[in-house]
Amino acid sequence: MESCRDQRRSCLETFKQIWILMIISHTHKFIFIKTRKTAGSSVEHVLSKRLGPDDICTGSDVDGTPRLNAPHRKGHIDYRWIKKNFPIEWRTYYRFAIERNPWTKMQSYYHWHNPNCSFEDFCLDNTAQWNCWFRYADDCIEVDKVMRYEDLHSEMQTSPVPYADELLTTFKKKDRSISLAHHTNKTISAIELAFADVIEEFGYTYN
Repeated sequence: MESCRDQRRSCLETFKQIWILMIISHTHKFIFIKTRKTAGSSVEHVLSKRLGPDDICTGSDVDGTPRLNAPHRKGHIDYRWIKKNFPIEWRTYYRFAIERNPWTKMQSYYHWHNPNCSFEDFCLDNTAQWNCWFRYADDCIEVDKVMRYEDLHSEMQTSPVPYADELLTTFKKKDRSISLAHHTNKTISAIELAFADVIEEFGYTYN
């Protein structure tokens, strides 16, 4: 039987090939950097319907979001790659990403993967690999806005991206019922350490 660690490595390779996504819209002058387990698939799907013929969307076969003018690229696509390859757009377009409370994010990962191990074992095996800070930040935030998953609809409403309240009725994935009771002192501490940058920047807490 495949071990919990092997399952996680397999899932990580899938993320590298499918989930490391972005949108660059010349039509609406925005750049969206997708992060993990933050309703990014829903946002990408909504925005993809408003793109022009010259816009770029890496898309997803899993979610049925079409690829548009995107180079075939495996591996991490973060702000550095976009900044290097689209320097004018990076300087002039509205750039945003989405972030989420790390403790609920890790629970969402666990339920999504459904591995053959405990939640504690899942969290204690290199939790830092799930931190998406590097995609939109280095020593400081490199995008114009990091929206909060917990208030995403309102954040989208007040942004310059084309949005007509679609997230109120459309989500590509829905988490299973998640309870913070799954956490232990070990998982709380491991996540606090692995997501220290996110927690400090956004003020997230366990309870």
